[in-house]
Amino acid sequence: MSVFNTIWSFIAENYILYVIFFSGVLLISGLVSWLISKFFLVFLVRRLFFATHKQEVPLEKDVRIAGKLANMVPVVAVYTLNQFIPNLPLHMVDSINTICGILFIVYLANLINEILEIINLSWVRKTRKKNHSIKGYIQVGKIGVHVIAVILVLATMSNKSPVIILSSLGAVAAVLMLVFQHTLISLVANIQVSTSDVLQLGDWIEMPGSDISGEVIDIALHTITVRNWDNTISRIPTKNFITEAYTNWQAMFASGGRRIKRSFYIDQLSISFATPALMQSLERLPLLHQMVEETLPADKPASPDESWFIEQGITNVGLFRQYIARWLGKRGDIRGDMYLVVRPLAPTAQGLPVEVYCFTSSTLWIDYEASQAEIFEYIYAISHYFQLNIYQQPTGSDFRRFTGPPSA
Repeated sequence: MSVFNTIWSFIAENYILYVIFFSGVLLISGLVSWLISKFFLVFLVRRLFFATHKQEVPLEKDVRIAGKLANMVPVVAVYTLNQFIPNLPLHMVDSINTICGILFIVYLANLINEILEIINLSWVRKTRKKNHSIKGYIQVGKIGVHVIAVILVLATMSNKSPVIILSSLGAVAAVLMLVFQHTLISLVANIQVSTSDVLQLGDWIEMPGSDISGEVIDIALHTITVRNWDNTISRIPTKNFITEAYTNWQAMFASGGRRIKRSFYIDQLSISFATPALMQSLERLPLLHQMVEETLPADKPASPDESWFIEQGITNVGLFRQYIARWLGKRGDIRGDMYLVVRPLAPTAQGLPVEVYCFTSSTLWIDYEASQAEIFEYIYAISHYFQLNIYQQPTGSDFRRFTGPPSA
């Protein structure tokens, strides 16, 4: 004990050693408090914040929050201990207090930003089915936290009130508006996109002007990220979604029907009035003949002649069109409660376009393409039973038939 008193007396009598000793005490106290908080704050955070749903919150969140708090504990410990050490140089005390104040503000801002990030991740995990994103608002909150932290740091360093710092910033408000103009524009665009509910995570969008077609995977403050169907990633400025045209296909998925709107061309030279010979040829296919008979007038004679078809205005293309409409209505992969039309369009140099307009019962791309392929393959194959020719431009084989075999 006497040795300790002797050492203490020697330190107390030597002012430089006194200052060095207590500077070391402050550093050691900060280190010890940091180590203690690093080990025990995870348990404390879990007990205080996540006790009601321990199984739902991964341990990573505890570690992240505890890590930010552990950085603040030694700052508070050094600042508090510094107030109780006598006879330290006044400028040293003020410097330590200023440094502790600045570090506390920085670590507190980091803690708040970490909490905001955890809120964002939790929101995405819990509301994934609703597909709403709050990432833009979280980023705005982080910017606000950083701005407030900078103002408080400047106030601490200058030992002035934050109100004075804010009033002095009024002179550079125009410069700040110029610097943050893109952020402000993006904020307004993000609010409009989020509140109007026109764009959500998981939506399929197309922007023809930017050659973008894919799924929205992230909605941030400045950009919206889209994974294109070729697995490339595109980032579009948020403001573009209120200034440029784009198509959101999500309503199509919600409706449960995907539209087929496609035409095939009939050679106009093959169009004619229906004849008894045509009806007799259709009798070889009972189901087809029955569906065609159902489209004819109810007062049809037992054995109509060619003049009857002319008087009634019944053509082979008309029978073909009505038959395709009935055939589509009986398919299980076509929605019967939505529009189903088979209609001729204005003639073109390629022939008479006949448009098929209907909706598939599956909105999946593979199912949709399979149904569309089956429908048009059937149309091309069945058309000759109605004495119709599908138009295609002349090819080399067509010209060879005209010229005959080459001369020896």
